[in-house]
Amino acid sequence: MLVNKLTKYLAASVVLISMSAGVALADLKFINVTTASTSGSFYPSGMAIAKLINDKVGVRASAQSSAGSVENVSILKNKEANIGIIQNNVVKAALTGTGVFEGKKFDKLRVLAPLFVNTDHVIISSDSKINSLADIKDKRWAVGAAGSGTLLSNKAILTGGGLDVDDVKAEYLGQTEAMAALQNGIIDGANLTSGVPFSQLEQLFLSAGDRVKIYSMTPEEQNNVVKRSGWKAPMTIPANTYKNQPKDILTVSHLALIMVTTDFPDDLAFDILTAMKDNVDELKKAHGAFRSFDLYNAKAKIEALGLPMNGGAKKFFDGL
Repeated sequence: MLVNKLTKYLAASVVLISMSAGVALADLKFINVTTASTSGSFYPSGMAIAKLINDKVGVRASAQSSAGSVENVSILKNKEANIGIIQNNVVKAALTGTGVFEGKKFDKLRVLAPLFVNTDHVIISSDSKINSLADIKDKRWAVGAAGSGTLLSNKAILTGGGLDVDDVKAEYLGQTEAMAALQNGIIDGANLTSGVPFSQLEQLFLSAGDRVKIYSMTPEEQNNVVKRSGWKAPMTIPANTYKNQPKDILTVSHLALIMVTTDFPDDLAFDILTAMKDNVDELKKAHGAFRSFDLYNAKAKIEALGLPMNGGAKKFFDGL
């Protein structure tokens, strides 16, 4: 008798749990996309994704600015957003509880899709006397806002010259503030990350003229950054991408990822990716960073990084 009552209780509990889960999915009427500072590529890309979800998926969505990748993990963890744009090394660190997430492991992140290649633009003042990455020592350098992926990228770049943040006069500025400081001659340089071309950087070159320029790494410096960081890849910015840039620029890059958490509905993830595939030209018109957006090779990139995928994303990529 007791067994029968217990069985009925457990069965009823399963039904209630299933109903609760169903309600939770049905209640997802609004999606918030967390990005980075308004001057980089994450923010306009997030805006484009939110608009696409609004227009093509039929779910209300908006994008918000943030400090960047590291903060976006916390924002997703705290359920203050449903989708976040996060660079690959930050995702790995959060999942494994290493690096900036030592003792703060968050293993509920899942990849929706790779977004684009995020390229490092090392920008220096023309009168800074910086002729190598090692010359950044003791210079006034914008290292990125606290909690940003830009800060981690700056740390990686400095390793190319055998330096770390303690070796420079660090200014913890976001990319918007860093560009303003460069224009006004307040700092000697900054490493800014974005897709290529970087529209806000083009505006800086127009307003600052020849007072600032892009630094091109030597092959040895580029190799040092790749090896010492463990997560950067070699990158070349083609000649004439920017004003007064007659030669190729040697630099590095990493991958920006569209991330969700384990409670994000698989069917909604599938619908979002389908909408992105069907409207990729619209995304490319929205922002230049989408020029490298490639869903057809996305699965291989995710698997190469060894990162877990959302179930709906896996279904989508398996069907391509």
